Amino acid sequence: MIKENRVYCNSCGREIRTGIGSRMEDYFHMEKTWGYFSRKDGMLQKADICEDCMDRWMREFKISPEYPERTEIFEC
Repeated sequence: MIKENRVYCNSCGREIRTGIGSRMEDYFHMEKTWGYFSRKDGMLQKADICEDCMDRWMREFKISPEYPERTEIFEC
């Protein structure tokens, strides 16, 4: 969640440090517009999740996420 040019984790509420410096953090940003046949038809939802909350969330998955091997980091 972005509030006053700062990013906060939607799960724990902690500020995620995104500015330039040695304590920068990365985070998971999700954005979903729900389509037809969902209970949220047409609704847009956005959230930002810190790495600690993301790790906790993923441990709850019944089917573990995939971790394909990568040799380079890039953004599309």
